[in-house]
Amino acid sequence: MGYQKVTKGFCMLYEVEMKFQVGDVSSFLHLLAKFDVRLGDSVEEQDFFYQHPSRDFAKTDEGLRIRHRNGEYRITYKGPKIDSLTKTRQEIELPLHCSAETAREWDALLLALGFRQAGIVRKSRRSAKWHHGNRDFSITLDHLESLGDFVEIETTAADSDLDCARESLLQLAKMLDLSENIRTSYLEMVLERK
Repeated sequence: MGYQKVTKGFCMLYEVEMKFQVGDVSSFLHLLAKFDVRLGDSVEEQDFFYQHPSRDFAKTDEGLRIRHRNGEYRITYKGPKIDSLTKTRQEIELPLHCSAETAREWDALLLALGFRQAGIVRKSRRSAKWHHGNRDFSITLDHLESLGDFVEIETTAADSDLDCARESLLQLAKMLDLSENIRTSYLEMVLERK
């Protein structure tokens, strides 16, 4: 059946992503500049994660969060990773009408349904869009106070394009001298650190 889910003509897209720890941020920024890629200003993000009442997201490799960034709120579900090289997974993200009150109401709804708060991830993020080859990529440089600096590279793909997207992502990581892909989520890292 493949990875794609179709509901009344809607084709589900997948997030194809890789994450790497960066020891020397200045060198990485210099390398990006050689490709004429410049990251934007730093933005603070807070991710509030939830645990499902009857299945362990840590075991099923899923995630549910509400993200606060620049006064905007979004709720995101991430499905299990579907390959061993990248963090390719289904992602469904919906805006919460840019309202703290709406985010609080969603939090109350999830708690009433039996979800519980699993943890909070706070990070500073700089990002850029990069069109490389025939594909659009998002590149982010994240700083987490207790964990250090990380680069995430991602693109989106439909089921029929997953192999091509993964190959393009691997090539881009090689161009940027990034190795030792990290498949662990920030939440897992933060909880492990505690």
